[in-house]
Amino acid sequence: MMETMERMMDDPFAYSSGWPSAQAETGGFSRGRTPWEIKEGEGKYKMRFDMPGMTKEDVKVWVEEKMLVVKAEKEPKKTGEDGEEDEEWSAKSYGRYSCRIALPENVEFEKIKAEVKDGVLYIIIPKASSSTKILDINVQ
Repeated sequence: MMETMERMMDDPFAYSSGWPSAQAETGGFSRGRTPWEIKEGEGKYKMRFDMPGMTKEDVKVWVEEKMLVVKAEKEPKKTGEDGEEDEEWSAKSYGRYSCRIALPENVEFEKIKAEVKDGVLYIIIPKASSSTKILDINVQ
């Protein structure tokens, strides 16, 4: 499994079945190392997306047809009348990110949480509790 995860991280878009799988959209990443990581815990999946320079206002996350959609866009800074930027550096202060990741079946979609902190998007995806209740069936 670890070997598969390493191969997937090297080329995530070559693997379209199973979870996680992702599709790059226009302006997204298409090859190479992904800017995201996934860890599976006891009752949740944790995801981390590196998004340097992005704030929570720049990022949108939603679930659509069992796919986690992550989009982020930061527009270039506007220049002032004299052609100078307002005391900010322009290098890498804008960009676009977009991806869709298939979610597994055992997820509580309504309880997914996302937070942007220091240019990193963290997403917590709670697992649905699996019912291991034993039911007696009356044989007639």
